[in-house]
Amino acid sequence: MLKKIYHKFQSNDLIKTGSYYSLSSTINSFSKMLVGIVIMKWLNPYELGMWNAVSIFLAYIPFFQLGIQNGLSIELPVLMGNNDKDYKKYIASARWYSYFISILFLLVGIVITALSFFFTANLDLTLGIGTICVIAASTSLTLHMISTFRTSKSFDKLTKIYSIESILTLFSAYFVYKFHYYGILLFNIIVVVQHTILLFVFSPYKDIKPDFSKAFLQKLLKRGMIIMSFYQLRVLAQSFPKWIILSIGGVFQLGLFSPAMALKGMMNLLPSQINQFIQPQMGFKYGKEGKAALLWPYMKKMILFYPLLCLPFSIVVIAFMPYIIATFFPKFTASIVSIQIMSVAFIFSSYGTTHNILYTLKAYKEAYQFLFFELLGYALFPILCHWVFDVDLLSSISIGILINYIFLYLFNYFLLKKVLFLEKYNTKITDK
Repeated sequence: MLKKIYHKFQSNDLIKTGSYYSLSSTINSFSKMLVGIVIMKWLNPYELGMWNAVSIFLAYIPFFQLGIQNGLSIELPVLMGNNDKDYKKYIASARWYSYFISILFLLVGIVITALSFFFTANLDLTLGIGTICVIAASTSLTLHMISTFRTSKSFDKLTKIYSIESILTLFSAYFVYKFHYYGILLFNIIVVVQHTILLFVFSPYKDIKPDFSKAFLQKLLKRGMIIMSFYQLRVLAQSFPKWIILSIGGVFQLGLFSPAMALKGMMNLLPSQINQFIQPQMGFKYGKEGKAALLWPYMKKMILFYPLLCLPFSIVVIAFMPYIIATFFPKFTASIVSIQIMSVAFIFSSYGTTHNILYTLKAYKEAYQFLFFELLGYALFPILCHWVFDVDLLSSISIGILINYIFLYLFNYFLLKKVLFLEKYNTKITDK
């Protein structure tokens, strides 16, 4: 039986590539989560709160891409599925724009950091601003290059990248131990920049030179601006709980919430990495077949089986996190319950692996419906739970996030089940 399963695994390139990629991305996610946990041992809540306050603005960096890279990531597999040779021109145009924005971030960053140095007495803030600007420039390049990893072969390269990155992330944590707040600034620069460098080294289209093309940039802008608006509004929605804690409890409470946010970051990272593999494969299949209904079996399995994958992790967190925090991180005992609640929310995070298929189909009406409820949920549920439940601020916010995850999980399932079978997404006639 096991031998038969092994041969089936080896003979199916899609399953094999997806499995290795998922394993490497999961290990990478856990390495970052492990570092996030260890960092709590070396930093006090105020230092973590200062970094979290500064890094809130990282969520808005992709907005400056104007959706061009989002458009490329969606269009590229569909173009390749349709054997459209213009895909190289799309890549060249998007590459030119990413270089332009990166250089702009560096120049503006130098000016803002210098002004902060001369006009404020807060060195921590000044260096934090400089760090954000370096990360912004690197992220601009990353957003472009990651959009070009669309084929199964390119995901083999991503598997190598994440394997290398996991090791470098663990070693880079030394700087936090050595330099504390300044170390966490250096750590984040290293993690982001080395990821960009690795993507460049293993890039599947290094031979394509940046080339300004107004026509192709406009096409990507038209396609991507809509998608980017979804992504950015989603990022905005997910930042609501941070702003609520910051406004009610201040920097110290936000620092105490860091362990729960680290777990939430992994909750978002894992589905995002899985989606990064699933979406282009589904986009290629849709571009080739033209029938969205053929995608439903894949979407259904992902939605239903993902919670089973996450359940053991949630049980471990609930069972052992109180002992771990109390023994090794006593400064963060106030965050134990919020971490446990967030681990339950992790079970229902699979909507992040499947929801983006709506953008591939250009089902924008339904995507807007989902986004509306996501925005509303991230703002409304945490506030309501803070008012209704007689628990501490961090626990009430976590309960609100959990409720929102459960709602979005159910809503996403029934929404996709409806959309994928609509006639307008199943009209292409094929021989198959």
